[in-house]
Amino acid sequence: MNAALLLLFPLVTVFLTEILSRGGLNHMQVWITEHHTQFIVSYAIAFGLINIFYILPRRFYGAVGVVITALLSVAAFISRQKLLFRGEPLLPWDFIISKEALNITKSASLLELMPAGLWLGISLLAVVVIAGFLLLPRENYRFVDKVSTALLSLLLFVTIIQSATTGKAFSLNVIDWNQTAHYEENGLILGTILNAKCLGLQEPVCYQAETIESILTQCAPAYSVDPDFTPNIIIVMSEAFWDPTVLQGVEFSEDPLPYFHSLKQKHSNGVMLVPVYGGGTANTEFEILTGFSTRFLPQGIVPYVQFVNKPLEALPAILTRQGYEATAIHTYNDWFYRRNIVYRNLGFDRYISKNSFNNPEYSGYYIRDTELSQKILQVLRCTSKPDFVFAVSMQAHGPYSNEENPEAVIKVEGRLRNAETRNILENYTNIIHDVDKSLKLLIEELKLIDEPTVVVFLGDHLPMLGNEFDVYREAGYFENEDSYADYLNKYSVPILIWDNFSTAREDLRLSSNFLGSYILAHTMKTGSPLTDFVWTLQNKGCSVIAAPQYFYHERINEEELTQYALLQYDFLAGNEYAYLFNPFYRPGENLRFALDRGPVVIDQALWPGDNMIEVIGMEYSHNHKVYVNDIPVDTDFVNDTVLKATLPVSELDDLETIAVQVKLIDNMNNIIAESNPYYI
Repeated sequence: MNAALLLLFPLVTVFLTEILSRGGLNHMQVWITEHHTQFIVSYAIAFGLINIFYILPRRFYGAVGVVITALLSVAAFISRQKLLFRGEPLLPWDFIISKEALNITKSASLLELMPAGLWLGISLLAVVVIAGFLLLPRENYRFVDKVSTALLSLLLFVTIIQSATTGKAFSLNVIDWNQTAHYEENGLILGTILNAKCLGLQEPVCYQAETIESILTQCAPAYSVDPDFTPNIIIVMSEAFWDPTVLQGVEFSEDPLPYFHSLKQKHSNGVMLVPVYGGGTANTEFEILTGFSTRFLPQGIVPYVQFVNKPLEALPAILTRQGYEATAIHTYNDWFYRRNIVYRNLGFDRYISKNSFNNPEYSGYYIRDTELSQKILQVLRCTSKPDFVFAVSMQAHGPYSNEENPEAVIKVEGRLRNAETRNILENYTNIIHDVDKSLKLLIEELKLIDEPTVVVFLGDHLPMLGNEFDVYREAGYFENEDSYADYLNKYSVPILIWDNFSTAREDLRLSSNFLGSYILAHTMKTGSPLTDFVWTLQNKGCSVIAAPQYFYHERINEEELTQYALLQYDFLAGNEYAYLFNPFYRPGENLRFALDRGPVVIDQALWPGDNMIEVIGMEYSHNHKVYVNDIPVDTDFVNDTVLKATLPVSELDDLETIAVQVKLIDNMNNIIAESNPYYI
């Protein structure tokens, strides 16, 4: 009995995990046949992990084995669903941002599938554990056999993990640039373990101070700088913004993006290659703001989570050093992707999240983009300095319903034969039709402001139009996933640059990591050692960095790419040798950073003798709450300078002194802003 459990538990675990993660028994059988070494190593890992608990009595050992198997099976199921929806499997760093993933997909079809699967798994687990306790016969507990088996299992587990992750055995192939292929070859258990070593960056072989100095001496900027020219710089990263009219054979009852298309006729526009599809906004954002490339990081990693834990020389820091006021705006939660921490480290002066929007208009689940445009205009009107505004929208975030909307303004006809697929595209199209109105509002209002201004409007990634790329496949936009043409279609988003101070019109084609240096050159602003290096590459004709397997399609010099990766490692995770030679550029602690619209102030608090307190100050919104002696009380918003709070009379009678504060707290109970105490 014990020998059978020792051998079968790990085997069942590996089988279930691979069947669920691969979507069928046949796929699992093919994997065992073609990659038998990976199967054996995965089995040995599961054997070592489960049988560490063999030291327990048989019934408890059986229960622990079932729990481990169940947990790995649930992870495999989630990985399969993520692969279907996002095109990549479950990755170790996904657990670090699990609250973001759950929050943003609370209405997605993935989460609609999960409860039934989880309840079924929990029910089966409970049945198996109870049955195990009742049916497994008691054993004659042999301490020496139990301990020796458990210790040998532990030794096996540790040895294999160490050998696999250090690459000293088994000839395993880590395909970090293509996680789907990586898991196809190595399986979920082994693939996850091999990925775990990528949570940190490995030091490049040729990384040393002299090499960094040599690279920096070659990258003086080759554009004019005018310190007296200080245009407002606005970047609007529009959630899932894409132009569906590029689909062949699909017809629209009217132009879904009339204003965007009209601007394209007169202003620079084109395509930008981004590192993500269907999600992962923060990675596109990271490349734009820092000039770093996620191509030099393990695929699927989120730099905002792993690496932006110190001040970095990014666009906000570069521009504030030249007299700009840098504001980040996002119409979602302040903590999402750690932006409340990351934006401080990137050099922003303040971060305005959805908590600071005063009774905004919503479109579906998210704040309407016209509210974002109004907020950008408000920021420009309220500052005396030139502004750098980085705004991230949410209105067009998925999921997109596959049910027909009878109120849809724009109808879709043509190549899409499946009704659900057509409905998905039609619903998305009507959303971005409204997003187009927000762009018009912003630009038309900016035309009335007598200040030089540039607006960079772009998408962060393609929308996820159905499971397994349904809309794109049916429309023929994706036909061969291995082709470079399909790769470009999958990762290319529209970009438009409007300004009121130049007449040149360019056809743009660049990766998102090149955009920051392009903006600095366009506005004649001094850059940093990294942006100067990036601009040097652009001048040599390299403006697109594709995935490694497609390097040969572009003008990519691998030696220069190695230099780029070395510089990035130095700034992001290395010893910062670059600042030894250019100490002026070293970013310090950002003490000016503030969440919300600015400091909350109480000028006066009136207590007329009844149970009503009137708080007078500035910068209030519907989300601010009055606290009396550090206890939240019922609060009514009157306007941005007046709040009214109510307390039960019985409590007021017992108070000799009242300490009044106004606080703004997000939905994770983090204090975004709080006023000075005011005593009455």
